[in-house]
Parts: sequence; structure tokens; C-alpha cells
Amino acid sequence: MVEFTPIQMEKLVELLRPPEPEVLQGDDLTPSGYEITSSRDQVPPPENSVKDVPKTIEEFEEQEAREANELEQVGGGLGDRKVPEYTMNYQQSVTAEDVFLQIGPKTPSSASCENLIVKIKMPGDKKENVDLSVDTSSISINSSRYTLRLPLPHSINPDASKANWNTTEETLILSLKLEREFDFVNF
Repeated sequence: MVEFTPIQMEKLVELLRPPEPEVLQGDDLTPSGYEITSSRDQVPPPENSVKDVPKTIEEFEEQEAREANELEQVGGGLGDRKVPEYTMNYQQSVTAEDVFLQIGPKTPSSASCENLIVKIKMPGDKKENVDLSVDTSSISINSSRYTLRLPLPHSINPDASKANWNTTEETLILSLKLEREFDFVNF
């Protein structure tokens, strides 16, 4: 059995003691003559920020439809910023086999399209002023003159998508790669 000396015991106690905080905590500070107060809890939240929890599937679907309509109606309450004009078109990569020989599995329908092309006209704006955010189900665009939050009809792959700015037409062109569940059947 190993016997510890008093010096070794003191060092062991020092080693096992929790470290002192590097940052001063509230209890460590000297009290001052000032009192800090907050009125955050006294202000009632806006009525539209409180969301009702749906009790049935129908109520949930109605709430989702209302939120989608609100998402489309962007621009109200944002001051002088407007909702830009935009168009959405599907794009399909077609080869000679598809057109002339009709060997491939592609059809003229949108089910065989690979990309969704969104053209957003932003007259009077510059590329440097545009803030673009793209996720799998929507796009958000903010600039000094325009704002747009647009839900997409199909889910996309943001990492494989592209954005270009046409300076002559002052148009933002988004080429969004579609990501569908049954793409292996269509292609």
C-alpha cells in the first residue's frame, strides 16, 4: 500500500479542485448603485404573432393554406419596397434521341423537366444590392427596392442551382435544379 505525504495530499486536492472561472460571473461583481430593469414581459405580444395550435387535420391544412397565401402576399408593411414581377418556366434537357428518334423516356410534360427557371425583373436595381436566399421549398429576395418570398411548386436542390444577373434587362435569373421523388422513373 502506498502512503501519501501531506505535501502530496495538498497537491492531489489542488489537482481535483474545480478550476476557477476565467470570466467573472454576476455574483463575483461588486454591486453598483444602478438598478437594471426590463419591460419585455409587460408589453403584450402582437395579436398576429400568437399562433393557434390546430386540433384537427382540417384546421392544420387551413392554417397552412393561410400561411402560404401570406407568403405570396409579400410587400405589405415593408415601406417603399415592392414585389417584383416574376415568371416561372420549366426547362428540359432534350437530345436528338428524344426529339427525332423518340427512344428516350422523356415526354413533353413537366414531369420530365430537370430545372425550374425563375426570372425576376428588378428595374432600377443592381446585382450588388440583391440579397438572395434559397432553400428546398422557397426563395427569398431582398434589395433596396424590392422584396419577394416565393414558395416553389416543387422541392429543389439549392446546392445544384445557379443564379445569374442580366444587366441589360435588370433581371435576376435563377436556374433551380428540381429534386423529385420519382426522377429515376422519368429519366
